[in-house]
Amino acid sequence: MISAGMSLSFGVLYREMRIEFGSSQSEAAWIASFYNGLLGLVGIPLSFITNKIGERWPAVCGSVLLSLGMLASMFATKMSNVYMTYGLLAGLGAGTLHYCGYTVLTPHFDNRLRPMAMTVASAGIPLSALILPPVLTILIEQFDWRKAFMFLACLSFLGIPAGLSFFPLKLHIDSESESSRGQQNSWKLSLSRCLKNLNYMLYFVTTCVVFLVFFAPATFLSDLMHEFGRSSSDVYICLMTMGACDLVGRLLSGVLVHKMPSKLALIHSAGIMILSVSSGLIALSRSIGTFVLMSAFVGLGTGCFAGLHFVMSAHLLPIVDVRFGYGFVSTFGGLSLVAGMPLAGFVSDFFKTERGAFIFSSALLFIGSLLELIIGVRQVCGQKSRKSYVMASVENTAYVTGEELQVHSKKRDDVVVVDSSYI
Repeated sequence: MISAGMSLSFGVLYREMRIEFGSSQSEAAWIASFYNGLLGLVGIPLSFITNKIGERWPAVCGSVLLSLGMLASMFATKMSNVYMTYGLLAGLGAGTLHYCGYTVLTPHFDNRLRPMAMTVASAGIPLSALILPPVLTILIEQFDWRKAFMFLACLSFLGIPAGLSFFPLKLHIDSESESSRGQQNSWKLSLSRCLKNLNYMLYFVTTCVVFLVFFAPATFLSDLMHEFGRSSSDVYICLMTMGACDLVGRLLSGVLVHKMPSKLALIHSAGIMILSVSSGLIALSRSIGTFVLMSAFVGLGTGCFAGLHFVMSAHLLPIVDVRFGYGFVSTFGGLSLVAGMPLAGFVSDFFKTERGAFIFSSALLFIGSLLELIIGVRQVCGQKSRKSYVMASVENTAYVTGEELQVHSKKRDDVVVVDSSYI
């Protein structure tokens, strides 16, 4: 709620600071670009840190950095100051909290319950988008945008008790040789397993493409609506609608994956497609009713993609590789976030309308949906092939005793061991 969630409400502050400092769309977009990019860029360094000491203390440090960044933003006198305070300092803290909040959950749930647990945990992000826009709007109207940053700084301190409550578990692969444990769990072997996993690499490319424009609809919505004469109250109504439907999208996608775990990639692809179509249609909106309706669909698509994004890492990789695998994909996704927002702002400046950013976003999201669809199709086809192979094997080995079948059915390449003394 206090890490990635704040970025979905930045559209309210974005317009005020752009007017305050007289900057263009592409210049102001760098603020959100740095913040959103650091939500992912810290992934690889944190994967090493959390494997050593767990998620508890990194999360506490992240909360302190986030608070200091918001507090320092109050005293900004030019746009470059906000780049450093909100974009870099607060972004570093938010990225640390965001990463730790996901990876700490992985070993505590099995494959059946993990998608539901993670989508419920990620529901804090749309709750933030639901609650913060009207609060920030009131603070800006009654005082100014600097007081809004003071409020966000105070709110960020809630991450300290939240981080202290984490109970991380250390994982390793059980093997016949005790001396080989460290080698098996090394980052080089994790990287090798990730690069050889075709579905994971498709998911990696999907993340890089989608993250180029993932936050563009929420960030540029305020200026798009003001371009068509809509008021500030209309803006936060749409942002609240987006946040509410984002929450519904996360919880609904979690329930669907819980019921149909084999269809995870297909459900994820459908969410990206909804986001793509609604981002394109919102550029054609004029009335408040149409804006609210399209904001609702943007929220549903955003919730489905974001709620299942980390779940995809846990689904495609062995549990011991999830910290590194998610760190790897989130780091390069963060690079896309850094480049994507200024690029979308440049498109808006070039066409002299906010519609350009939304149409640009829609096109890239469509490509991401197709890539994710390939993963889903591969998994469905692979599952059918495995079922056919198992049936043929059972028919050809009908003479094997029940006890032998039980032993063979339990045979696995890797056995995950949870070291409870690490708590």
